[in-house]
Amino acid sequence: MKTFFKVFVLLPLVLLSSCRSDDAETDQVTDLESKTYILNPVGNSEISGSVRFIKNSNFTLSIELNMIGTIDNDYHSAFLYMDNAANDGEVIALTLDTVVGETGMSTTVFTKLDDDTPISYEELLNFDGYIEIKSNDVNLNTPKANGDIGQNELTSDQVTYDLEERDLTDASGTITFKKRLNGEALAIFNLEGTPASGMLPAHIHANDAATGGPILFTFKMVNGTTGSSHTNIEMLDDGTPFVYNDVLTVNGYVNVHFENDLSLLIAQGNIGSN
Repeated sequence: MKTFFKVFVLLPLVLLSSCRSDDAETDQVTDLESKTYILNPVGNSEISGSVRFIKNSNFTLSIELNMIGTIDNDYHSAFLYMDNAANDGEVIALTLDTVVGETGMSTTVFTKLDDDTPISYEELLNFDGYIEIKSNDVNLNTPKANGDIGQNELTSDQVTYDLEERDLTDASGTITFKKRLNGEALAIFNLEGTPASGMLPAHIHANDAATGGPILFTFKMVNGTTGSSHTNIEMLDDGTPFVYNDVLTVNGYVNVHFENDLSLLIAQGNIGSN
C-alpha cells in the first residue's frame, strides 16, 4: 500500500516536469530563414561589417548588425533608409537598435516600420533601401558604413570601360557599371591623377568620343582627391528610363571635366555600342 501511494504521488510530478519541458521547447524562437548583406566603410572610416535579416518562428523579424572596427565606449546609431546609398536617401524607414562599441553588435526585433506599416520577411528582401551606421559625434550624422539591401543589392553582372588621359597628363582610370537586382545600375569612377580637392563634373554624352554630342546623363561629381564617385542610374537627364541593360547598348561616351571649365577634359572613354 505504501509503495502504491509513492507511485501515485510521483507520477503527476513526472508528468508536470514533462509538460514544462515541452512548453520551453515550444516557446523557443528559431530562425526560419535569413539573408546577409555586406556593409562597407564610407570615406576613410575603418568600420565595416554585415547585416543579417532573419525570419523568426514567432512571426517577428530581426535585423542583426555585426560590425568590426568599433571602439569601446562608443555607440553608433543605425537606420534602414529608403532608396539606395548612392542617392543618399534621407527618409528613415526603421530605426535600429544602437550598435555597442565593445561588441560591434545590435539586434532589432520588429514587425512593422517606424510609421507603423507592417512588413513581412519577403517584403524586406524586396525593399528599396539601404542600411547605414552613423558616427557617435554630437550630430550623429556622419556615415561610417553602409550597404544596399533588398532590390538594390548588386548582382555579379558588371562592365568596366577605360577612361583615357586627355588635357591633364597622367590622369586616367575606369568607370564600372554594376547591375542591381531591380535592373538599375551603380556607376563607380576609379581615377588616378585627378586634381586634389576639386569636384569634377562627369557625363555620358551621345555618339562616340570622336564625333561628340550632347549630354545624356549627369553623374554625381567625382572627388578629385580620391578620384571616385558613386551614382545610381535609372533614367537619363530628360527622364527617359535608362538602366543597366541600356548602358551595354548606348551609343555614347563618358567625359570627366575640369571643375571650372567644361571645355577641358581630364579623362574620356567610349561606352556601350562604341
